[in-house]
This record gives sequence, structure tokens and C-alpha cells, in this order.
Amino acid sequence: MPVPVATKIGFHGGKHPKRRLALWAVSFAVFCALIWSVAAAHDLPLTLVMRQHHEPFSYTGIHGQPVGLLVDLWRLWAERTGRSVRFVLAEGNDLENWILDGRADVWTGILPPGTHPKLLFSEPLMMLFRPPMVGTPEGALGIRAVVRSDRTQLLAEINRGFQALTLQDRQGMLIRWWPQEGWVHLPRARVATAAMLAGAFLLLWTVGTFLFYRFMLKAKARELLAALAELRLKSNALQSEIADRHQVEKDKERLIQELREALENVRKLRGLLPICAYCKKIRDDQGYWNQLESYISQHAEVTFTHSVCPECAKKIYAELKAFKDVEQQKKKAASG
Repeated sequence: MPVPVATKIGFHGGKHPKRRLALWAVSFAVFCALIWSVAAAHDLPLTLVMRQHHEPFSYTGIHGQPVGLLVDLWRLWAERTGRSVRFVLAEGNDLENWILDGRADVWTGILPPGTHPKLLFSEPLMMLFRPPMVGTPEGALGIRAVVRSDRTQLLAEINRGFQALTLQDRQGMLIRWWPQEGWVHLPRARVATAAMLAGAFLLLWTVGTFLFYRFMLKAKARELLAALAELRLKSNALQSEIADRHQVEKDKERLIQELREALENVRKLRGLLPICAYCKKIRDDQGYWNQLESYISQHAEVTFTHSVCPECAKKIYAELKAFKDVEQQKKKAASG
């Protein structure tokens, strides 16, 4: 007699209840292990490697910590996704090896579009269009994330996290680290106004500085000219005083010379002079008799002018009168 189906099921279920309970326990344990492994993997920080000495994108700050635009960008990504990150700075030619050998999870930097057989590139997180600081023959580069080719889920997680960033987030990042017009989307009218104001300020500062220094130089020039005029007056007075002193010295020398000559003449005329008692001639050292006038003229700076004293004039005039009287008498006697 055939057994009903319900009876078969009930029979087999009632026959091995422990085996079914063990199967459910193992399944639950495996499920919990998977959940725990996923959660643990999600809690582990992502290791990001980036290029060092790459200002303003990634470099070592004054406190020895990685800083830059890329660091702030990934910190914002970690804040939005709830995933912790760890930064490592390395040389530019070794960044790819960090990903391939598993030392880092993500390689991030300024990378051109392209493909690699062992790597996966994310979509551009930011686009940069400012040569010559960052540029390619196409004129554009993007901030990208690179993972190993077997980390497709991580790449999808990275893309989802950066898609959550708003335009204001990106603009604020660029304004802080690299304030270029093309990146922050400033209105051209505002940029032109700022440029005009900056140019006007620079012009006013230049003109003001020029006028200030010109005024200062004029004042200094006036002071220097006044000082030079005063020095010129003092120099002229000093030269005049020097000329007067030279003239005084010359006069002194001339006077001294005259006094010396007079002293020599006095010395020459000093002593006893042999003079004739009758004709008044003077005998010199050679024994010659010289007229008084001649001798004195030779031995002293004296020039004689002849005249007649009153006493001699009376005597001479009396003799002349007597002589005239005698001549007249002779003439009368001769005529009579």
C-alpha cells in the first residue's frame, strides 16, 4: 500500500532531526564569519601611496605629516564614506610597485587617461586644465585613483565615495590649495574686477612710492645744497684767510730783509771815519780820499741833494756881492 507524501516527509524529518540542526548551525556560523570578515575588512584602513615633494598636491608638512590637496581630498572621502585611510609618501618611480606587490591599496595622483594590464584606473576625481604647472599634450590631467586589477569592488567603492562630493567641496579644496580661475569657476567679470582693482592698487602704490621718495629726495637735496653752499662760503673765507696770512708772511719776510740790510748798513758805518778837517773828504780802507757824499752813498742807501744853509748863504752872498762890486769898479776904471 503506497505511503502518503506528507507521511514520507514527516517521516524523514523526524528520522534525522540532529543532522538538520547541525546543518543550520554550520550555515549560520559561515554566514556570521562572512559578515565579520566583510566588516573587519571594511574597518581596516586603506593605505594610499602618493608622490612626495609634489607641492601643492602631496608633500611632507612642517610637523612631518603628509599634507596637500590630495591628502585633504581623501580625508574628505573617508569622512563621507566612513572608511579610514592611511597615507604614505614615496618616490615617483616606485609608486606602481607599491600597488603591484600589495604594500598599498590605492595609488592616487595627477595621472593622464590610459590603461594598464595589471592596474585599474578610476574616473577623474578632479580635472585640471592649467599648464604649465600640470598639463599633457591634450592640455588636461585628472586626479585619479589606481588599484590592482583584482580590486574591482574597491574601485567601485572609491568611485561611489567621490561621486558623493559636491561641487562646493571640490571648489573649496582647490581655492585652498591651488586657486586657479579654471578650477574654482569664478565668474570672469569678478576676476576682471579683481584684476583691475589690483592693478589700480599697484599703480597707486607705485605712484605714491615714487612721489614720496621724490619728496624725500628733494628735501635731502635741499639740505645737501645748503650744506654745500655753507661749505663753499667757509672754503672761500678760509682761502681768503690763507691768502692774507701768506701776504702777512711775505710782508714780514720783506721787513726782516730790510731790517737786515739796514743793520748791515749801520754796521758798515759804525766805527771811526778818517775825515779831512778842511775839505771834509773821507779816507776809505784802501787809502783813497773820497768825497763825503760819495763815501756815504757807497756804504748806505742814501742819495744826497745839494742845498745851501742860511749861514753859508749869507757868507756866499756877501762874497758874491763884494766880487760884483770889485768887477763894477774895474769896469768904471777901465771906462774912465
